[in-house]
Amino acid sequence: MVEEEHEEVIEEALVTAAAAESSVQPIQFGPLGESAGAGGESANLDLLLDVQIPVSVEVGGTRMPLDDILKLVPGSVVCLDKKAEEPIDLRVNGKLVARGEVVLVDDTYGLRITQIVDAMGRIESMRTEE
Repeated sequence: MVEEEHEEVIEEALVTAAAAESSVQPIQFGPLGESAGAGGESANLDLLLDVQIPVSVEVGGTRMPLDDILKLVPGSVVCLDKKAEEPIDLRVNGKLVARGEVVLVDDTYGLRITQIVDAMGRIESMRTEE
């Protein structure tokens, strides 16, 4: 009797699986590189325009042993890996996107962009920072 119930449950499961299999349709993707048109791209971009993304300006960097870091006091000087005349890096979400020079705008520091990093440069920046 228990075996008959198990067989009925198995048979029902097989019938359900067969019905589900017949209703599944493969997804059809268009060729890569095709766009939905200017209107579709604009609508997609509009969804992202108000997203807040961290932007930072990096004057330079260095690596120091923890012992030296613990010895830092007000007035200590930390030497950076960039020369004074070198451009400053602008990073968006941690990735290099532009370079420029520091300017003063109404008692606030700013960055005048002098170079936008090309796509290959941004890709290389992502590879070396990870």
